[in-house]
Amino acid sequence: MKSKLQLIAAAACLAVLTACGGGAKTPTAVVVPQPDYKLTTTVVGSGLTAETGDTVTFHYEGYLYDSTKTDGKGTKVQSSVATGMPKSGTVGVGILPGGDFPGSAGWDQALLGMQPGGKRTVVLPANLAYGAYSFDPATVKSLLAAIPANSPMVFDFTMVNVTKAVVIPNTPPPTVTTIVSDSVGTGATAVAGKTVTVTYTGWLYDGTRANRKGAQFDSNVTSTTPLSFTVGSGVIAGFSTGVTGMQVGGKRTVIIPPDQGYGDKVQTNSSGVVTIPANSTLVFDIQLLTVN
Repeated sequence: MKSKLQLIAAAACLAVLTACGGGAKTPTAVVVPQPDYKLTTTVVGSGLTAETGDTVTFHYEGYLYDSTKTDGKGTKVQSSVATGMPKSGTVGVGILPGGDFPGSAGWDQALLGMQPGGKRTVVLPANLAYGAYSFDPATVKSLLAAIPANSPMVFDFTMVNVTKAVVIPNTPPPTVTTIVSDSVGTGATAVAGKTVTVTYTGWLYDGTRANRKGAQFDSNVTSTTPLSFTVGSGVIAGFSTGVTGMQVGGKRTVIIPPDQGYGDKVQTNSSGVVTIPANSTLVFDIQLLTVN
């Protein structure tokens, strides 16, 4: 009897391990060993140095990292050299585009400071390469071999060209309605009390742009019905000021500060979407059609 009980107990342990102290076994996630970031300059290059905001053109070759190789280069998976098509992008702004790929944050780090003709090799842990993304040649035609998820990478870079960024200072808006462009017409003049019709396009002011025109919020240029109003009333004060003195056929660009525009009142469209935030400076292109 004792032997039968022992056999039954053994069978029970095999059937339910947790009842005999074995415990349920949870599959262990595969952890890919990650190398440290390492940047090596093999050729310095000459000329302009790539800095944040510059446009760079470069060739690259990418390899899966192989810790058994002295240079870390395992299977080659990417090559702009093979296609003869260098890549271009703005460097130092986060993630440089990677063609068919979501981009690699490590590319930015590696390319900053390079000069045309320069060459660098960089070892990237997965978080600076393609992270949890995986890629297959069956769906990404430019791939030479598959890139598994969480793969560390090695890239060879050759800088082809550096174009310096054009830096436009952030110009503060004027405090009074200002005419910044004026094409004088030949007809009647718009003065207070006259009824005028105009076409216009309006933008939010952006001091970092050469023309100061940011997001467009309204336009009636393509409408069959121009805006009609009496100069001095019916529109925001800055718009009346901007039209005053224009002649029929004339065109103007005017900048209107908040206290002569909509002030602290938010403007929305018919869907309730904010088009003009509170305290916005506005830019208008205006063409005067008629004066009565």
